[in-house]
Amino acid sequence: MRKDIQINTATNDMVLQSKGAAKKYSFKWLEEKDQYLTAQITIPSSFNTNLLYTVGVKVEIPYTPVYKPIRICIVKDFSGGNERVIVNPTNNSEWFEVHTKLFGFKDLNLCASQFIIISQDNYCIQLNEGIAYLWASGISDMANINANIQNRNLLLQCVPSNNYRYPTSGVGLIKYLHANLAHSGLAEKLQTEFKNDKVNVINAAFNSYSGDLELDLDFSEADADI
Repeated sequence: MRKDIQINTATNDMVLQSKGAAKKYSFKWLEEKDQYLTAQITIPSSFNTNLLYTVGVKVEIPYTPVYKPIRICIVKDFSGGNERVIVNPTNNSEWFEVHTKLFGFKDLNLCASQFIIISQDNYCIQLNEGIAYLWASGISDMANINANIQNRNLLLQCVPSNNYRYPTSGVGLIKYLHANLAHSGLAEKLQTEFKNDKVNVINAAFNSYSGDLELDLDFSEADADI
């Protein structure tokens, strides 16, 4: 069966699906000081510290309206109240300033209330040269589906001349609104356009109750080429 990127035929937008769900680790706000807010991320003792610099750590950060820069500390929990702080190698302190790189430009020192610009609540924090960079942790990709039904819908919607790659293709169903299926030339148009797409129209009829065009199609020739 043919496959293609899924399109929402009502809005003409590509359909995206979430991918790469990763484990989230504990985040909590600590204290509001005069110049900044502090927060803590807790990771288990088994967590490979090198991952903080390569893939980062996923956290859920609750929104706060406080307009102050953030400093975070990252703590390894060895259970029983035994904890070890990750040291910032640039200044030997326990604190990392939180920055981001919006739209690929220079570093921005984010304030807490601005986190919503990056994501609603799910984030990835990645360490680099003493800075904790904040990214959205959500990963989306285009959905790939069996395309026979989608191709049918798009071929029916497409008006000839509206597709720059195939300017003569398309049934242009909108042109046949309120037309008689038997006398409007629609039947011949359906046969021709679907045949060009290696699909045979076995039967076509309007459902007078729903207003839908019901098609009985044979995709065997199209699927045989895959």
